[in-house]
Amino acid sequence: MKNILLTAYLTLLLSSFACAQKQDIKDLYFDYLQVRMDADEKPEAKAKAIALLQRSSELSKTQLGNVNYHLGRLYEEDGEIEKSVPYYEESIKITPGYYVPYRALGFMYYKKCKDLAQKLTTINQSGTGTAGNKASEEFKSLSLKTAKYLEKSQACDPDVETLGMIKALYKNIKDDRALATLNDRLKALSADCVTLLED
Repeated sequence: MKNILLTAYLTLLLSSFACAQKQDIKDLYFDYLQVRMDADEKPEAKAKAIALLQRSSELSKTQLGNVNYHLGRLYEEDGEIEKSVPYYEESIKITPGYYVPYRALGFMYYKKCKDLAQKLTTINQSGTGTAGNKASEEFKSLSLKTAKYLEKSQACDPDVETLGMIKALYKNIKDDRALATLNDRLKALSADCVTLLED
């Protein structure tokens, strides 16, 4: 059954690519807009988004940011977290004021921080010094990366949960300076917030 579904998906994907290369870019983008939020149309939405990215020189900056964000979101919703990351990162690079991909990445990396913290606790309890030092450095690096993403999200769309996550990250790595200057950073980051990528 899986082989049949995979074959059908690949056939749909290939036929979409073939049609997309012939289709006017405005029509292709319009078709993508119609299916990108429809849960029943995820394979088609992914195929159209990929086809659009293959013709990225024909899209505006905002359209590119939109397509990258939604392709990342589609992969994330399907549980393909690692596939979603480069699209979220590209969306941020193209449209740095759009905070939604920051939130997505922040929440993804926060989960990894929690998993790494558990691993670190186990290592520390076993008394393995070298492994503990390496894991501690990895945890600190990931925590700082995660906080950066969450801070942009918090600056643009404040909520108690995200603020608590940021504070927990800094407390866990004992970064009192980052905690003390958090409000200043949030204020500075809030100056450039985009809540919607208009097409």
